[in-house]
Amino acid sequence: MENPMNDSFFSNQAIWFSQGPLDSLHSLDPSLGTIFHFLSLVCHFLGGTVFFLGLISTAFVFFSPKRSLELSFALLTSGIVIGLAKFYFESPRPHPYPEAFDEKAFGFPSGHAYCAVVVWGLLVYRIKNLGFRIFALTVIILTPFSRMYLRVHFLGDVTLGFLMGLIHLFLIILVLRSLDKKSLPHYFFKTEKYRTLGLLGIVITLSLLLLDSRYSSSEHYHSLAGAVTASGALAGFWMGLLFYPRFSKEENLDWGFPKKEGKPDYQSIFVRLAVLFLFLIVFYILPSLAIKNTIWKDDLFLKYLRYFLVSFALVLGFPVLLQKISRGRFLFSK
Repeated sequence: MENPMNDSFFSNQAIWFSQGPLDSLHSLDPSLGTIFHFLSLVCHFLGGTVFFLGLISTAFVFFSPKRSLELSFALLTSGIVIGLAKFYFESPRPHPYPEAFDEKAFGFPSGHAYCAVVVWGLLVYRIKNLGFRIFALTVIILTPFSRMYLRVHFLGDVTLGFLMGLIHLFLIILVLRSLDKKSLPHYFFKTEKYRTLGLLGIVITLSLLLLDSRYSSSEHYHSLAGAVTASGALAGFWMGLLFYPRFSKEENLDWGFPKKEGKPDYQSIFVRLAVLFLFLIVFYILPSLAIKNTIWKDDLFLKYLRYFLVSFALVLGFPVLLQKISRGRFLFSK
């Protein structure tokens, strides 16, 4: 499934897609190599899917579902765009391949650079704390250099990924500004057409599976897998937004950090954390273990389904279950 035009475009860029810029970043290794390597590993973690999913889950469970859902939409739409771009452009990564970071998809665009701009940029937009903004902007700026320093991306990968991320962030902020003007108390949808809209969301996101082919390379598979898992999670969030109002009263559609008499309510924090772990174990970890050593472990539909289930369970199951425990005290403690 080669794309000669794309291969020619990427291979003929002497500066943007060559080892030269990567080698130049290592010129100070004798004196500062340890520091550069450490910062690169930090950016690798802070720009990775595991960290972002943990951030979204934490924000949803302990702080604000509105802000969490904003982050979810930004991250998951980014994941879809990144995966499809990698799948289409077929740009190889630097050689020799640094296997320690397990980056198996194509190189362009850099997902870390793209997501760092979108997610950390959105946090900068929403969080007014100066210290946090300095930290977030530092992560955004360092991430492209860290990807090149670790030799997992070319200069062209991170530069275009960064620019695409800026465009994506700009569009997200335009949408959020429009929603802010409406002063919505929450992002859940109270509609009688929830079944139709839910089915439409599943059909649209599942359509990415049509790109799969038995003749695809490993890089094509892993690139498409990134888009499919993001689309599955996005569909799960979408279904949760539509169905949760059917199981909840209006006053239960928003919550915040658990407090009691103005102080952190540690009992509520523990219960919420326990419920979060329960859902992660039941809907993500156990299904993953069940298919780990089977012929279905790389099936794209099952990847879609796993991320759909865990997202749907988090958005709908988490608040519904907490409403049933001690009459919702642990969800709405003050």
